Amino acid sequence: MAGFIERNQWKTFLDEFSKRNQLRASRIEVVGEIGAQEQEEYLPLVGVSLETKGSEGGSIEIMLGGETARDPRQLTHLVEHVERIAPLPGSTSLEEGLGIEDKDGNKTLLRFEMLPEIEEKTSDEPAVDTKRAPNIR
Repeated sequence: MAGFIERNQWKTFLDEFSKRNQLRASRIEVVGEIGAQEQEEYLPLVGVSLETKGSEGGSIEIMLGGETARDPRQLTHLVEHVERIAPLPGSTSLEEGLGIEDKDGNKTLLRFEMLPEIEEKTSDEPAVDTKRAPNIR
């Protein structure tokens, strides 16, 4: 991970990062001693925040969830004892994600995903069978 954010800028950076990337389809991957573990994919980003007080001070919380309050899909991932963070640069002006490294060297990667496209109709036949469709006048 290159382009680390200075610790005194984390809160501001994460607030702005969350606003820029809110509701983008996301994937969380944790890379550590036991290899890479994917935690979730395609959930929209709700936000990323820095915990500054209490027993979780110095931790970063990644919140993913459904697009509406009625959508039950949600996940909160906590990275404790964070040592450094860096945006994952993209080919556009937006980031492709965020890298977070803890004191043990484990890396949490929040990556933004492109949603799969629905395939277009490949047949030349009409979508409605006009021979069987009732006449509408």
